[in-house]
Amino acid sequence: MKILKYITSLSLIVAVGQSAVAQVLEKREKDWKPSEIYLSADVVGLTRLLNGDVQNEFQGKIDFDVFYLAADWGRSNLSSKGEGFDYSSKGSFFRVGPQVNFTPYNKNRSSIYFGLMYAHASFSDQIDYAGVDQQWNQTNLSYSNEDLRANWLEATMGLNAKIIGPLYMGYVLRFKMAKVLTGDGTLAPYEIPGFGAASKNSVFGFNYYITYRFGLRDKPIPIRPKIVKKRVEEEE
Repeated sequence: MKILKYITSLSLIVAVGQSAVAQVLEKREKDWKPSEIYLSADVVGLTRLLNGDVQNEFQGKIDFDVFYLAADWGRSNLSSKGEGFDYSSKGSFFRVGPQVNFTPYNKNRSSIYFGLMYAHASFSDQIDYAGVDQQWNQTNLSYSNEDLRANWLEATMGLNAKIIGPLYMGYVLRFKMAKVLTGDGTLAPYEIPGFGAASKNSVFGFNYYITYRFGLRDKPIPIRPKIVKKRVEEEE
């Protein structure tokens, strides 16, 4: 009986060696022709209006298969006052980079995406001091940077969900890193437009967007590829 069991087991091993069943993912036909444009406005920056500051930020992106090419533009006009000083800065920034959509099969065209972006800011700042010297005379000092520039990289993760019709809403989490600042002199800049605290080399950021989708053509929702079984015959 043991010999029969060994023969049966050996026969099964040989059979598996001769032919195997593999699971493969069906190939999906890719569509690189653009079909939609998203235009977005950030609402987080509007909260700074309560302090008298201005910070506007906008985004546009276009699709290529399951990818997007995104571009941001923004401007800021910030000020801060305290006892004996008055600080102000103004400038603009842009970002550009690719995104990949992890949910291309969503019937509402909502998306969860990851992106990498290059960013650049051009700005100026100034600080005015008012005080008295040792002889109790009024003194006024002023320092400024007229041509500040900053570059950095961003890794982003975002969600864009359909609300009604072509209207979407969503948020973006940003990790800003590898900052390079040039043009600063005696005055150390306090904040970089689009980046944040100038004293830090890496920071986190957050945007909440209201988005309008413009359809360029009627692109069908892609069908999710199925896992199929394929028999692979071993070469003799």
